[in-house]
Amino acid sequence: MKRILVAFMGALTLVAAGPLASAQATDPSVTPAQVQTGFSVSAYGSYIVNADRSLVSGPTALSLISCTSATGKTSTNNVAAVNVPAVGTVGAAVTSVKTLLTTTGKRAEASSTVAGANLLGGRITAGAITSTSSADKSTTGGFSGANQTTIANLKVLGLPIGVSPAPNTIIDLKDPLLGSLGTITLNGQEKRLVNGTYQVSTTAVRVQILKSGLPGLKIGTDIRLGVSTARLTPPQAGYLTGSGFSTKASLLNGLVGSGATAYAPVKCAGGTSTANVAGATIPGVLTAGAATTNTTGILTPTLKASVTNTLAGLNVLGDLVTVDAIKAETSASRAPSGGTVTLTDTSTFTNLKIKGFAAINASVAPNTVVQVPGLGQVTLHKVVKTSSSITVTMIEIVLDQARGSIPTGSKIQIGYSNSGVRD
Repeated sequence: MKRILVAFMGALTLVAAGPLASAQATDPSVTPAQVQTGFSVSAYGSYIVNADRSLVSGPTALSLISCTSATGKTSTNNVAAVNVPAVGTVGAAVTSVKTLLTTTGKRAEASSTVAGANLLGGRITAGAITSTSSADKSTTGGFSGANQTTIANLKVLGLPIGVSPAPNTIIDLKDPLLGSLGTITLNGQEKRLVNGTYQVSTTAVRVQILKSGLPGLKIGTDIRLGVSTARLTPPQAGYLTGSGFSTKASLLNGLVGSGATAYAPVKCAGGTSTANVAGATIPGVLTAGAATTNTTGILTPTLKASVTNTLAGLNVLGDLVTVDAIKAETSASRAPSGGTVTLTDTSTFTNLKIKGFAAINASVAPNTVVQVPGLGQVTLHKVVKTSSSITVTMIEIVLDQARGSIPTGSKIQIGYSNSGVRD
């Protein structure tokens, strides 16, 4: 059996970081100590997707810290093994991310460990899979980073591969009967500095299906295991956070039963984003009309994040719950120099009705909880506030029985808006 093994080093290009934005540099209310380098750090165990997104698993065990300059932050996560139809089994995953103040500057660290995998009918098998990434910025402004991957007992088409493959090693997945099905990239590494953001990322194993032949797998299927990313972002006086979406269903095990529709994030450094859908359906549960999410972020003269999600109509379980229109709208604002964050909620229902609950209407009070027979626990205009953020979910349903492919205990969110400002 012939194996093609090609290794190459990814190119590394560093350029000088740009100056602070003029509004930050000249604002007399903002001191240099308040304008600090930010962090965006993430890690996950696995992510599997088709080119047409008909198959999506993950990112599993996602750990994330973003849109902040604070050091000493940590986030960890874990998930049990997952079995993905036509792809195979991915073992339990554990991830962690952190931000640190070192003796020489700032550091972001991320790590991901997957307890083994058996993919594509045994064509790819492995024991523990681990990747780590770190990014450093010195007090003098210099950047540096490190990537590392280890893979125990890795075999590709029955042939053993070393525990520490060279960076960006590519293997041709050449099946003796089906021919070349795609490629496997081991210890994928990247270091880059673009527009003041320094990024170090590592993907322990990536499988890309480039030819049909395996039952149930489409061309373009992308399998990623053991992914860690550490970013240091340009200095600014405060960071914007938030997002909005129309509908989403989350299963009890944390996996996504139906992905977020009309999803749009708030950009940490300001700007706008928009997402639209003509309509959405969660089979066996609901149908929703056209939806739009708009997010806006500004840094001057005040820091402000705003998120508006609008939904033109909703029908849950054949008129059990109906709404003509939903608007989930929040904002968070603060002075660039710091202080109290002002939170607003201007969300509304239009013609909200729940069968059997005549007192429920469009003027329902925030955080109203009702138990709806045949559906489950329903929370209306759910509002969660912290000192720096506000989250509104206009309708949240926890199913008390399976509906279509969505099992008992699943959480369904409709009309979501989150806005925040933080250091």
